[in-house]
Amino acid sequence: MLLRLKLYTLFLFFVFSTSCAYYNTFYNAEQYFEEAEKLRLEKDGEMIPISAMDKYGKTIEKSKKVIEEFPESRYVNEARLLMSKARYYRSDYDLAIADLKVIIRNGPNKLMEEAKYWQALCKWKKGSVSAGIDELNTLLGNSKSKNIKAKCYLSLAEIAGELRDVDLSLDHLQMAAKLTTNRNEKGVIYGKLSKMAFDKQEFTLAKNGYNNVIAFSLSKDKTEEAHLQILKILRIENNYRSAEKKIKSMLLDDKFNRISGELELELVQLYKAQGDFEDIESRLETIVNDYQRTNVSAEAYYQLGKIHTSDKWNLSKAKEYFDMVSKESSRSIFSPMAGNYSKAIDLYQIAVKDLEKHRKMDISENNAVLDSLLDTTKASAPKEVRPDRTVAELYYQLADLEAFTFDRYEESISYLKKIIDKFPDSKFKPKSMFALVFVYEALDDSISSEQTKLNLLKNFPDSEYTSYLTGGSGITESNEQKRIFKEAESEMFHDKKKGIDILKSVIQIDSEDEYALSAAFTIGYYYDQEAVIDSALKYYTWIKDNHPNSDQSIHVIQRLNSISLALNSVVSDTVGSISGE
Repeated sequence: MLLRLKLYTLFLFFVFSTSCAYYNTFYNAEQYFEEAEKLRLEKDGEMIPISAMDKYGKTIEKSKKVIEEFPESRYVNEARLLMSKARYYRSDYDLAIADLKVIIRNGPNKLMEEAKYWQALCKWKKGSVSAGIDELNTLLGNSKSKNIKAKCYLSLAEIAGELRDVDLSLDHLQMAAKLTTNRNEKGVIYGKLSKMAFDKQEFTLAKNGYNNVIAFSLSKDKTEEAHLQILKILRIENNYRSAEKKIKSMLLDDKFNRISGELELELVQLYKAQGDFEDIESRLETIVNDYQRTNVSAEAYYQLGKIHTSDKWNLSKAKEYFDMVSKESSRSIFSPMAGNYSKAIDLYQIAVKDLEKHRKMDISENNAVLDSLLDTTKASAPKEVRPDRTVAELYYQLADLEAFTFDRYEESISYLKKIIDKFPDSKFKPKSMFALVFVYEALDDSISSEQTKLNLLKNFPDSEYTSYLTGGSGITESNEQKRIFKEAESEMFHDKKKGIDILKSVIQIDSEDEYALSAAFTIGYYYDQEAVIDSALKYYTWIKDNHPNSDQSIHVIQRLNSISLALNSVVSDTVGSISGE
């Protein structure tokens, strides 16, 4: 009897230990998956962070252990589904589908719909878009589960977005947001909806979406970002009073201490929009003192530089401010643009000095001739060396910088007309007439633009500039790059993502140009900040390969090394492939 009792006790211990073992293993798999999901959702589902990739890998490892070591366990099918989901996020679609088919064929009914859902996603990601859409719509029609329907709508929204059907994507997102019961996921969906609506300039929908992000998101970063976006919308809608009231209220609330600098900058933008420039400079000076060595102070220095190239026209002071941008934060998104302005100021000041040398030498030579006529015994003074560039060339450079860098079109016209009138035989005359066409266009003076164009065609019918105007060469590439870069720069203050999209076209025009380098650095940094690692790597590597001797390349190489170390810290089995843009 005693022996029998001992054996029974031993049996119970064995059963209990075994059940504990597979339950603990499955529980660990679930924990890793939940942690990965939280990290993924914090990035709005746009990119899977490296840390999440690591957790998905551990999910697979633990799920495999349940399936292989405890095949009779009641958790086997759940472990297989969990593993399939983790594999989906690691882009291991074929492996995921193989496991999902097992569940669909043999698994319990309660897991069937979810398995079909993930199978549809895998097919879509593998390139079978139509099959994925059809399976999602079928599931949508048949399922009674709000959760499954929400997932289907969300995925259909993502597919519609990829197919550039924005309206359909927005409709699906609104349905997904209504149906989902997961608070954090609801916040993520509203985040996607808001961004899409903002880009489409449906500001009422965007504003409502951002308010829901604030209500549901568990991410402090996302709720703060939503508040800032609402402020931008209020500014765009000219609702200045509400925007100012909201900013000042938030500045008094300790809850928003982390974004107080951004709020101060938004207040500056608000005053600019209203044409209230009186206190802007002093506000920016306060910001650079209060938020030293941050992206906030870098942007403030950039804005101070712009003030001194526009309103005040103090290039020396402007250069000081522009040079401070990268010192405050070398990775500021405004650093490349500030660098361009700083270089442009250098070029402008050198051109002015060379013109002054020409003027002094002309006076000196005239005086020398006069002296020699009056006193033939007087020895002539040693000749100074003239600048390499002619007066006409220097005028043209100043005109180019005035118009296409500093937006001083009237000053540019003055220099171009001097070339046309005073240097009729210079090669810069047709070039100046050509530039004048576009300067007049920028001023919306179509009559003067057309008249200048006709004069160019009449007087220089065989020039490359005439060829361009009649449908020929691409000689305006440099100015076009400048124009697009400036457009992107302006957009950055309103919508960084849209500004980044514009910058991509700068690189396509001429990859060797300085503006292409600045554009690539700005784009790379943007993706780096957004944790879209593969896209950041793409642009950083492009800079390293195409502009190895640039200042930007130094920063890029350092960052590439840091990213490489981070990637290597994740075990190879967990990295998978990362999808970016």
